[in-house]
Amino acid sequence: MSAPDAFGLAGCLSLCLAVAATVLRLDRFPARIRHAVLLIAVVALFVPVGGLPLVAHVRGATGDLSMSTLALAAGALFFRLTGRAAIDKREASALLRLVAAAGLFLYPLALGLTPFDPYAPGYGSPLFTTALLLVTLAAWRAGLKLVVAVVLAGALACLAGLYESRNLWDCLIDPLAAAYALGVLLAAAGRKLLSQRRQGAPVV
Repeated sequence: MSAPDAFGLAGCLSLCLAVAATVLRLDRFPARIRHAVLLIAVVALFVPVGGLPLVAHVRGATGDLSMSTLALAAGALFFRLTGRAAIDKREASALLRLVAAAGLFLYPLALGLTPFDPYAPGYGSPLFTTALLLVTLAAWRAGLKLVVAVVLAGALACLAGLYESRNLWDCLIDPLAAAYALGVLLAAAGRKLLSQRRQGAPVV
């Protein structure tokens, strides 16, 4: 098995476990039950279906998951297994905002809506690399360690050949992360608006 295949399967396995743990709300159960359910889920995901383990079919549907998705999945899984938050709310919010903004910038324009292809700079454009460095430095200065870790991990994974894609965009963000980030932010905005209306406060 090649390094990209192993890394891709491990990423999809993490995502599946995080989704299962979140849906089942494992943090409500005793530690033994949490670990038992996790073990059963791992075994189930490696059951062959059509000659391939189930997790491989998940990878075929989602593609290789970006560092943003892996970080969010790891945080969710840690919380559901331990009952403790691995990611600070402020840092999680910052990552979600950056992912949502990047998704809105990248994917609509990549469909050919304009002559500019934002996906192309990900193959090593000095301008893109400089912009990414500035964002990382700004995040570090603001104390947003999660954002810094995601960018550095994505860049290193890309250099190490852990992704089949050689485009840095694919290592940092994917459609799943962008859709999730947008959904969370829109839901939060909707709840805030509803709360303000109930309280009779002016909407700003």
